[in-house]
Amino acid sequence: LERCYPKEVQELYDVMRRFARVVGPTEHDKFIESHALEFELRREIRRLQEYRKAGIKSFCSAKVYERVKRIREDERRKRTMLNDVLQYIQDGRACQQWLSKQAAIDAGVTPAVTTITVSATGRRSAPPLNLTGLPGTEKLNEREKEVQAWQLTQTFRTLQMMMMPFLPSVL
Repeated sequence: LERCYPKEVQELYDVMRRFARVVGPTEHDKFIESHALEFELRREIRRLQEYRKAGIKSFCSAKVYERVKRIREDERRKRTMLNDVLQYIQDGRACQQWLSKQAAIDAGVTPAVTTITVSATGRRSAPPLNLTGLPGTEKLNEREKEVQAWQLTQTFRTLQMMMMPFLPSVL
């Protein structure tokens, strides 16, 4: 009966399985279980050392620390996502593809097909962007221009929501 172990212990288990015949199944199980326990203890010690390094002295403070740490990691991921967006802005074609895909995702439709929906909240939606004079728009018909303007409006709204924590409160 194989148990589910952490990756490091599972690798040891896979390597040491050959020796199970030599030492016997109970001794082999004891060996693997002791290494699994050692792994768990080392992980717990690292966690407690991290708390000590951060100046935490109680488990109540540790819960708050973990929550704040998780929030910071989420914010860091959002910042890297924003960096990805800024990279796409440099390449016009890639930017258009990304904007179209994000607008379709935000609208709740598949990225291949986009339709304009009315706001369910009853809030007046932002006016569509004026695309006249932008490169490549002369090749679009009126319906395509309308869809592109709507997609860009939705994407800018999404970017604005993502950037809110980084903007000064006076805006």
